[in-house]
Amino acid sequence: MSKDLATDDSGDIIIDPETGDLVLVDDDDQAVATNIALGTNEGELSWNPGFGLNHLHVIENLDDIPSLEAEIEDYLESQFDNFVSAEIKDIKRNGRTATVDLAVTYLDDSGEETTVTAGTEVDNIGTD
Repeated sequence: MSKDLATDDSGDIIIDPETGDLVLVDDDDQAVATNIALGTNEGELSWNPGFGLNHLHVIENLDDIPSLEAEIEDYLESQFDNFVSAEIKDIKRNGRTATVDLAVTYLDDSGEETTVTAGTEVDNIGTD
């Protein structure tokens, strides 16, 4: 079983107020790790600029579902050894933002496929 960063309800990483350390949790729920990976924009983390999904590419491909699915699949495959597939279930647009909802399939520890619901919100602020 792997470890993952703990997040609060808003998706922010939790830091232990007493030690200043990042809080880790057992990654029983692959959806948490997936949402962190999808919700981080490429280059957003100064200590790991190669980590993250390119949100600009997501915005550019909102009308091209096969291309968008392929980009998300390529990214998730590069991040998770047990990744199998991703399927876009819905895209909700709201002004300058869009939410992409996915069904993402992974292999569990016993080799069985398990599907989690995941997604990311992207915006085009600063890209016009």
